[in-house]
Order: sequence, then structure tokens, then C-alpha cells
Amino acid sequence: ARPMTSALAAPPIPDEEHAQAQIDELAAIQQIFPSEFRLLSNSEPRNPNEYDPDDYFGENRRYDHPIEYSVLLQPQDDTVEPMDELWPPKNISLCVRYPPEYPDVLPTVSLAHDMNYFEFSE
Repeated sequence: ARPMTSALAAPPIPDEEHAQAQIDELAAIQQIFPSEFRLLSNSEPRNPNEYDPDDYFGENRRYDHPIEYSVLLQPQDDTVEPMDELWPPKNISLCVRYPPEYPDVLPTVSLAHDMNYFEFSE
């Protein structure tokens, strides 16, 4: 009889150096885009009694890997309204996923939106 193997293997975990680089970058992105940032991967506070939901630095949280987050894209010019010709009619986000070897290899980057072809191409 063959041994049972799980179809869902645990994702590879980065070594300590790569994990720290990923967490440092995640925290920096969150500081640059505080209202646009959204953590998609799981994390938990290291000390629940001193938990700050806006503190993404590694000494305060434990992260599940791979680390994934999104940043809501918005026009830089405040005069551009979302319904203007130059901007999509609904929200669009940049999604980033770090592979275990990041930053030595490129992250996976994608766009997330709930627009159909006609809305997106307007």
C-alpha cells in the first residue's frame, strides 16, 4: 500500500534573512500607502495585549508565508475623478506575493478588479 500524501503541501518558508527582508519591505509599503494598503496573508500579533492593527513591523507580528498584500491604485492628481476618461470606473489594486527567495527573485504581481471587459476598456 502506498502512503497517503496530502494534496495540499505546506508552502515553502523563506529563510530568516529573506523573511526579514520581506517583512521590512511590507512595513515600508504600508507606511508609504497607509490607507491604500491591505494585508492579504495571515498574521498575528506577537503580544495581543499591545496589538496595533496598523503596525506591520516584524518584531510586532508573526506572518504566514507567502506574504501577500494589495495596494489600491488611485490617481495621483486630486483633480482626476474616478469616472474621468483617464481612470477606470471601479477600484483596481496592485497585488503582490513574495516567493520564499524574494528579494533575490521577482515577486508575483497582478492587478485585481471586479470590472468586466467593457468597463475596464472604457
